[in-house]
Amino acid sequence: MKGNHEGLQARWTHLYRDYLPALAKARDPVQKTWPVFLDHCFARIILDNAVGEDRPWMEVIKQPAVKNMSASQLEAAIGLAEKIATGNANLVDLNDKSLQMRGKKRKAVDTPATQAPKAKKERRSTGTISSYFLPSPSSPKREAPMPDEESTAIKPSAKTMNSDSDLMDMSVQLKRIADSSITPFRKRTLSLLCEIPRGRYSTYQAMSDYITKTSHKTCARAVGNAMRNNPFAPGVPCHRVLASDGSLGGFNGHWGEDGKFASEKHRLLYEEGIRFDSNNKVKGPPFREFRSCLWLPSSG
Repeated sequence: MKGNHEGLQARWTHLYRDYLPALAKARDPVQKTWPVFLDHCFARIILDNAVGEDRPWMEVIKQPAVKNMSASQLEAAIGLAEKIATGNANLVDLNDKSLQMRGKKRKAVDTPATQAPKAKKERRSTGTISSYFLPSPSSPKREAPMPDEESTAIKPSAKTMNSDSDLMDMSVQLKRIADSSITPFRKRTLSLLCEIPRGRYSTYQAMSDYITKTSHKTCARAVGNAMRNNPFAPGVPCHRVLASDGSLGGFNGHWGEDGKFASEKHRLLYEEGIRFDSNNKVKGPPFREFRSCLWLPSSG
């Protein structure tokens, strides 16, 4: 249970500290208005509404919240954060409610015309990702199922299929990868993850086969090492990559069903429609339809 609690803490921290601020700064259309951009503002709004409910969260639990929330409180906070990230919860309304709890009013600057604060200048790497790699709104939502997929895997719901917001999010993630200082091989590998649709999975071997075919020789182990401690997870979905034998594979630096974060990887996959049999082997064929891993050296 301790491992699962730590997984919830990691998930919550990533959502409010990295993922939601990235969406806000990119002005992702999933929210018509982004009234806040900073991580502590997202934490305030979500914790007041999910944990405090009718009062500021500090009156319910001690600070720091991440260390003092129960599993159910973490799940509530994560659930609300994910609703904000998918447009199923209105951030402006939640912010107003939070401010009312604290006896404050929303400032005039919290309007659609407000400019996001300038992000700290990052050290740019020596490469960029070709615009051809960015997902196209005209791309198919999901590949047609293989003959045995209908009988072995649960059909994904509309929530698991790639939507326009999913495509926009992948564009955001690709830019984050391109602007980072990680190695070119890690950029190539992590960028490939952005092609795996919700409701599908791939394998380390399938990814290494594609890179070997289109770029240079590599192996499944090298691909796995490149994804260790993925700094962009879960937005860049390394959880959708499994071992070639259909078993769970690695996640967050740990391997297999006994890994520290195995339950978290299972949860993420289950929510996207991926199912495993009684032997903990995944159902359905792996995604291999990679087509645009064109990471090119910068001309500058």
